[in-house]
Amino acid sequence: MAGATSPIRTRLLESELYYGWVVVGGCFVLSLMTAGTMFSFTVFLGPVLEAFDQSYANTSLVFSLQSLVTFSGAAVLGFAVDRYGLRRLLALAAVLICLGLVGASQAPSFGWVLVSYSIVTAGGLGITFVIAYTTPPRWFERRRSLATGVAVSGWGVGIVAFPPFVEAVIDRLGWQPTYLVLAGLFLVAIVIAIVLLADRPHDLGVDTDGEFEIDPASIDTGHPPSVRRQLAKTFETVWTPLFGVVFVALLLMFVPANAVLVYLVDFAEASGVSRRIGVVAVSIVGGMNVVAKFTAGWAADVIGTDRMMAVCVVLMCVPTLLLVAIPTPASVLVLSAVFGFGYGGTAALMSPLVANLFGTGDLSTLFGITCIGFAIAGVTVPYGVGRGLDVFGSYGVPFVATAAIGLLSAVLFLAIRFARPG
Repeated sequence: MAGATSPIRTRLLESELYYGWVVVGGCFVLSLMTAGTMFSFTVFLGPVLEAFDQSYANTSLVFSLQSLVTFSGAAVLGFAVDRYGLRRLLALAAVLICLGLVGASQAPSFGWVLVSYSIVTAGGLGITFVIAYTTPPRWFERRRSLATGVAVSGWGVGIVAFPPFVEAVIDRLGWQPTYLVLAGLFLVAIVIAIVLLADRPHDLGVDTDGEFEIDPASIDTGHPPSVRRQLAKTFETVWTPLFGVVFVALLLMFVPANAVLVYLVDFAEASGVSRRIGVVAVSIVGGMNVVAKFTAGWAADVIGTDRMMAVCVVLMCVPTLLLVAIPTPASVLVLSAVFGFGYGGTAALMSPLVANLFGTGDLSTLFGITCIGFAIAGVTVPYGVGRGLDVFGSYGVPFVATAAIGLLSAVLFLAIRFARPG
């Protein structure tokens, strides 16, 4: 399977371009479709609510459950990618995503949408998410953070571009046929990825001189270990102090991220700035997210991924504090841009950080485990901020608290060098 080549792949391999950049392009398409499908639910929310006469709270469960399944399932799915290869898992993702989206397009009830979209489709999204984030680091060493940042910049593009696109399709076709359109687009994206991607350079006989100090093929173990040995190796890594520091740092990093991303529009309205400014600010966050994927990745290759992660976390937390202190139209827009850069940088550097610290042998598994923190924060932080609003009557205390927690994450990223053995 790994050695099979299509005519397109053969021609690309014969070109002077390092094939790793082709892999980056395939992962860009995957990350774009993954984020676009996930975050376009904000457009589906109203039509689903009206079609099945649901409350906002019930309808929001569709997105919450989808996020929980996508990110908490990443650990198991990452293990499967490491063991069975990305092409087999991409085929499974195609089945799950298309089956789930087609199911949602025919849903006769709200529960049907919840199962088909938030569980079945989300399982497939977990696979494409892990593959998009963890494949580029296996192809790069010298430019690992930059390459991964470019690959996952599709995430930001999807957040910005898909909601208006989906809204236009819904206006023309209706919300259920729009799910069929998404299914068709995602199927095309996965076919492209299957054609272009490969797990590692030596699977295709690619020359890695100039990118790796040591040829990755020379340290490849050949046949994969037994499931029991692979699990034992994974748990051995997970229980180290170093992995513990990384996991907690990533978990705390997601606290201010989820607070601002979920409540920015309402914050702008509640602070007297206007809802319209809040909507523009969200778009700015998405745009700067894309910019950061390129520039933060380049900077991380220069100063170190752990240090750049700390910088990006500070660039999220300080604007969160300043939003509370000076809520004006200009400040909301400017601070959202800084926040968006910090958020985009952290997202781009997650898998390169894990790869640099623990190697690429079990990268998908270890990265998937760190994504459990993403799931925990995604489920608990919006609720916690909402409770804070109920108790204190303003965003002051909840936003300051989430920013303070985030700054602890920056300290932990700086402490990684001291937690490393030797």
